[in-house]
Amino acid sequence: MRYRLLDACLFSAFCLIGAHHAWADTMRCGDRVIADGESMATVRAFCGPPTVVQQSVKVSATTTPAGDATNSQSHTVSAAVPVETWTYDRGPNMFMVNIRFVDGTVVAITTLHEYGH
Repeated sequence: MRYRLLDACLFSAFCLIGAHHAWADTMRCGDRVIADGESMATVRAFCGPPTVVQQSVKVSATTTPAGDATNSQSHTVSAAVPVETWTYDRGPNMFMVNIRFVDGTVVAITTLHEYGH
């Protein structure tokens, strides 16, 4: 009997932890859930304009071998990829949220755990 209670408690704890991670990279805007892979246009259409926008550039480099097995030279191509972080202040009763876009696509949604204004 005691082990069943312990098993039930552990199962519940793991379910809660799993649910937190499953919803960690989402944000609700009205009746729409925004998640990784959404475009900037979609986020703006459903969530409205962000409160703050931070822009930067990420340099991505790809190296490919050139020639045959006797040629040891390689070729590196670099590309500047635009990165934007949008902050949504959803009011004094809700946590603020950062949405990070790389090349126009959502790659991370982070709850800031501080209330808006």
